[in-house]
Amino acid sequence: MSKTAEADDRGRIVIPHEIREKHGDRYRVVELDDRVELIPLKSDPIEGLRDAVGDAFDDESIAAIKRKARDAAREDAVDDATRSE
Repeated sequence: MSKTAEADDRGRIVIPHEIREKHGDRYRVVELDDRVELIPLKSDPIEGLRDAVGDAFDDESIAAIKRKARDAAREDAVDDATRSE
């Protein structure tokens, strides 16, 4: 499905009813080099994570998943900082 929408004077875009019915009311706005994409967000972010990675985290608590994500982000930041020196 493809629809056209225009931003109003306050920058708001109305997402057509059919699309909201199918994908919900919450979206992440992602700016890429050549376009902007709307990614539907699940009402339960953990459900969205499980949809994305399958059963990889079935035996892990939310706290453990958050801790691993923070650790990975910290490692990436340190790697980026040491590469740019």
